Amino acid sequence: MSTIPIRASLTHQGKLKIGGGGEGAYADFDYWVANAALKVDLAALALSSGGGDHAGHAHHDHTVHAPVGVLFDHMLPEAGDFMIGYRYMYNSQDGEMLHGTNPVSDPDIVANGCGPNPCFLATNDMAMHMHMLDIMYAPTDWLTLMLMPQFVDMNMSMRRLDGAPADDIADNNAGNPLDENGTPLGIGQHILHHLQNGHETGGIDDLGIYALFKLFDNGTHHVHATAGLSAPTGDVNIQLQRNHKVDGGFIHYGMQLGSGTWDFKPSLTYNGHIDQWSWGAQVNGTVRMEDHNKSGYALGDIFQTTAWGNYNLTEWLAASVRGVYTAHGGIRGQFNGQINQFGPMDYPSNYGGKYWDVGFGLSAVVPSGDLAGNRLSVEWLQPVKDDVNGYQVEREGALSAA
Repeated sequence: MSTIPIRASLTHQGKLKIGGGGEGAYADFDYWVANAALKVDLAALALSSGGGDHAGHAHHDHTVHAPVGVLFDHMLPEAGDFMIGYRYMYNSQDGEMLHGTNPVSDPDIVANGCGPNPCFLATNDMAMHMHMLDIMYAPTDWLTLMLMPQFVDMNMSMRRLDGAPADDIADNNAGNPLDENGTPLGIGQHILHHLQNGHETGGIDDLGIYALFKLFDNGTHHVHATAGLSAPTGDVNIQLQRNHKVDGGFIHYGMQLGSGTWDFKPSLTYNGHIDQWSWGAQVNGTVRMEDHNKSGYALGDIFQTTAWGNYNLTEWLAASVRGVYTAHGGIRGQFNGQINQFGPMDYPSNYGGKYWDVGFGLSAVVPSGDLAGNRLSVEWLQPVKDDVNGYQVEREGALSAA
């Protein structure tokens, strides 16, 4: 059996996955996630050309699927299976500022959110678009190989913090960026530039390379392990530009495209089912294998665990509930070049934290016909608790569909 799925999804990737799992794009901010998927079963197409019983057998779903928010939840069932898919992810972020678990006021952020310096700005909103190509192949029935190239673009706007110091406190132009005429910008002009112009980055993200190994399968219970590497193909040295000229040092840590380090990404997944019930659990992580990238810092390690249960309400509709816990380490090191530090997003101490979520989902599957086995799934992931490092924006929830 060979299948070609064409997928489109909206998610926080990347390391923009719910609760942390993804790289870079302010994973600690509020975000909505939506996924959409279309799978084309080549064996089903063989029906029109005399595929016979083999094509009919291909309709059978050999795997048990986790809620849509769980990645790497199943393997290709048979040796020789091949799958290629396109995934689109969107992430929109905003919300109330937190210090630890507590909401904070603008004056508190001004005084404490930027270390020994005053804060002038905070993130108003941020959006991320990610395009991912999923390529899977099973050389044997116990091994599935996966390659995941990615493209990402992000944009962010900022707001002026109430109680921030007057712009003219540092009107010494020495070392400040230049305007379009080559004139040095004072700090007031530079802050105004940040407020009037959104920040944008885009390009190739990190490349994922994975191998999924079947450890146990007796028809009711299935266990597999995933060993993955994330190759540092995404830029981590993007600098602020104005009129196509670099003028403001490094852009914020969360706006860089990748991690800049080789990362080890293991996971262990269990699935079980009996009668109308199915269930499962997964433990996954991201381990940065280098102390710093070429820009002088390393993103924090990630640990995540999740467990879920599904119940078949009808032959074609199932409901799910799951819990998620994520621990995201802080950034190590800092940029090794110029960065204008006007807000919490410019300081490594304001990244990472611990997060608790609960998810509710529905999954509908086509029970028969040429499209049998294709499914539409949705899940709402509701934050229960955020405990952030430093000063960050709280998460409001995530909606996933696939």
